[in-house]
Amino acid sequence: MGEGPLLERAKEIAALRAAMDAARAGSGCLAMVQGPPGAGKTSLLTAAVDCARAAGLRVLEARGRELEREIALGVALELLTPPVTATAPGERARLVHGMAAPAAPLFPGLLPGAHSAVRLDADVLLHGMCWLAANLTGWDRADATLPMLVAVDDAQWADEASLRFLTMLADRVGKLPIAMVVAARDGGAESDVPALRTLASRPPHRLLTPAPLSSAAVDRLVGDAFPDGGDGLAAAVAHASGGNPFLVGELLRSLQADGGVPAADAVAGIVPDTVLRSVLARLARLPADAGRLAASAAVLGDGTPLRRAAAHAGLEPAPAERAADVLATAHLLRPGDPLAFVHPLIASAIHADLPAFARARAHHRAADLLAADGEGVEKIAGHLLATHPEGDSAVARVLREAAGRAVRRGDPAAAVRLLHRALPDEMSGERRGELLVELARAQLVAGDIGALASVTEGLALLGEASAPGKVRALNLLTQVRHARDDFAGAAVAHHEALALLEPGSAKWQNALAGYLMVSTFHPPLRRDGERLLAPVLAETRRGRPPDRPGLLAHVTLRLALAGAPPADVRRTAALALARDPLVGPEGHGGLLGIVVHSLVIAGELTAAETAADAALSAAGRRGDVIAYAGASYHRALARYHLGALTPALADLEAARMPYGEGWISAGGWIGSLLARLRLEQGDAAGAEQALHLADKRPADGMDLALVLDSQARISLLRGEPATALDTARAAGRHLEEIYEIDHPGLLPWRATAALAAHHLGDHRTAVLLAGQEAERARAVGVPQAVGAALRVAGLVARPGPDLGLLAEACHTLQETPAVLEHARALVDLGAALRRAGRRNECRQPLRQGLELADRMHARLLAERARTELHAAGVRPRRAAVTGIDALTPAERRVALLALHGHSNSQIAQALFVTIKTVETHLARAYRKLAITNRRQLREAFGPVPQA
Repeated sequence: MGEGPLLERAKEIAALRAAMDAARAGSGCLAMVQGPPGAGKTSLLTAAVDCARAAGLRVLEARGRELEREIALGVALELLTPPVTATAPGERARLVHGMAAPAAPLFPGLLPGAHSAVRLDADVLLHGMCWLAANLTGWDRADATLPMLVAVDDAQWADEASLRFLTMLADRVGKLPIAMVVAARDGGAESDVPALRTLASRPPHRLLTPAPLSSAAVDRLVGDAFPDGGDGLAAAVAHASGGNPFLVGELLRSLQADGGVPAADAVAGIVPDTVLRSVLARLARLPADAGRLAASAAVLGDGTPLRRAAAHAGLEPAPAERAADVLATAHLLRPGDPLAFVHPLIASAIHADLPAFARARAHHRAADLLAADGEGVEKIAGHLLATHPEGDSAVARVLREAAGRAVRRGDPAAAVRLLHRALPDEMSGERRGELLVELARAQLVAGDIGALASVTEGLALLGEASAPGKVRALNLLTQVRHARDDFAGAAVAHHEALALLEPGSAKWQNALAGYLMVSTFHPPLRRDGERLLAPVLAETRRGRPPDRPGLLAHVTLRLALAGAPPADVRRTAALALARDPLVGPEGHGGLLGIVVHSLVIAGELTAAETAADAALSAAGRRGDVIAYAGASYHRALARYHLGALTPALADLEAARMPYGEGWISAGGWIGSLLARLRLEQGDAAGAEQALHLADKRPADGMDLALVLDSQARISLLRGEPATALDTARAAGRHLEEIYEIDHPGLLPWRATAALAAHHLGDHRTAVLLAGQEAERARAVGVPQAVGAALRVAGLVARPGPDLGLLAEACHTLQETPAVLEHARALVDLGAALRRAGRRNECRQPLRQGLELADRMHARLLAERARTELHAAGVRPRRAAVTGIDALTPAERRVALLALHGHSNSQIAQALFVTIKTVETHLARAYRKLAITNRRQLREAFGPVPQA
């Protein structure tokens, strides 16, 4: 009976047929089938496969398996390997031509140019796999197109790398003859997988959620099993099973096994757990060989050849075949070879019933059998994870190899789990040290704070003979310490690494770039770092820039701070980013941050946002949590100046994630930027709260200057100009005296101080500071900085605002992407014109400024513009009360996170608010958007914006 016939599933089957019809027409879609265990997802998937084959579609099938979640790209390869193998050898070259070429190394011995030893970049690899899937359809040959169904069951157990591949493929199926049907459990810890949520949010998208069977459907099934059962029995079965198709079937089988027609009272108290336990009771009534084979099949997993399961169970072929037939007759296994359970819940129940030590020993035997059969290390490792350590270095070697593949394929979290399990089996000092360093590297990429302890312990175990290994470990240690703002400790590790390398070599240059990353922000080492960089900088100015991207990043920063032409800064930044958007294969965000900050300093805001975008994509594909957070902060920095305030706030939420896990690096940078964004909303209290992120920053850190400037701005908003003036001057002194930096593109502290002096009534000081700011801005030649300085100079001029300077500021800023600063200048010019009695002339700049401020959700600036327009006799339009523009930043942020597939609890965790707050924001957003549910958010927002 399995999950029962496909009763009451006409709507779902019609949707699946429509998806395949779309694929045949050349424009496929994704259909997600979601529901609790036993809801009939597998039956629907089977129906889709049968329908596809009947219609002549090529079918690619795979299934997630709990024991194989650590096999990076395991599900993806299960999909792609059979059709690649089935393709005639002479035709296989076509599968990996062009953009699909990077996927070839995954198929050694099958595809041209495939070599398993090739080190693959995860993002390039996944992209190549998508093109390989497209090529399997012959999409580029109109006369030979073969529409295709990609069917994946139990996606909640798929490995993360495969889910990312499926997400990338889903992004493309709208232009390909490919239908995707993915079944996954809904609810439960195993379903709370970010990569799965991302996949489920991809358009074009059909969400199928099969409902429980109705009383009428259950009555029909009970009537088939017990014609004389009566209405009472059917009602009792419906109550006990909740209409779950699988549980209905299992309950009826258990009742049939007891013989006779059961009484309704005997069923009424049965609950689903009892139904599952009945599976074990039914199994216990079968011959002993059937029980042994079922246990082995549960350990080995679906898809196991009968031969292997028999060997695992200690059965000869003939008794094993009889046992398999008995299990199929009992509706526990599906008929045939390889073995597969009728439902994953049956396998789970049998597996969980094994005693703990017996289960671990069974998985060890399974690993040995897989190794003897030449299976891949990832499958073997999945079983070894379920064993108890025995100090076996051979086990550690397998787990390390599997972990290495997981990292290369973009799943560092899986690598961490594998290496943790390997540690107790590796007792040799030096090999254990190497393993600990590997673990630390995976932990750093995964954002695990345990990386520091792992690499420190590993270094202590490495012998003097392993100099290359020590250099790698020291470089890793510097990254970990730097991420925790331990600059002094990072510098010590860098010096040790430099001493082990040949001066001038590529590795020495990489180590030097790392040392400069520390010395630039650690005052005691700053002059030493500048001394080492001086020859490189001189060669760059002669037209001979360095080759290593890390050194190019530092050169870019020095050029920007020295006031080099913005075009030169942009050109050098492009060289630094050319090989890797994270600035080098070992980059974890720090060097990328230097490049993006350099572009912002030089006023190249669009280039800065583009660079951060690319880095975010690369970090996401690598699964690098630290780099993702860093790129999020730097994109927020660019977006702040570009006037994209709400998206910048969302980026800062992502940037704060590692901070909450114990990584304290960048707290001052993040906090100061968040405070500025809160100030644009008129939220002084929120700005002050944001600065608490800087509480753990080093006292002499460069970010102190930014924090002080934000504090000065808060004081201005609170009406405390004397405090603001002192604090702004302290920010400037800190930057100049400790770091010898005076660049308005990094920190326009004189502008803040001039406004404070102006409000204090010290006009002489205000004019002096504003003049110095304008002079310095013109010296560095950054239009954005010039326009901002002219705006302040115009505001504080005596005897009143200088309309000429304010107009010049507007004109200068209009030619830049600095939308926020341009809006400020427009409102200031309009206000000054009104006060000068030029009411007609003031209206246009005030209207333009209001429009920009409303669009940016710069509430404080918008309110000021409205006040000025009212005073000029104009009734400005009210802020939007419906539509996207009506959403507050908080409502928009929550709505976008919901649109991108996050649940209410996940949004609450991400934004550090209560679930009730999330529900309130969503309800208000729905009302303003005139919608009623999450699915309609996509229509309301149109092309999906970034969260």
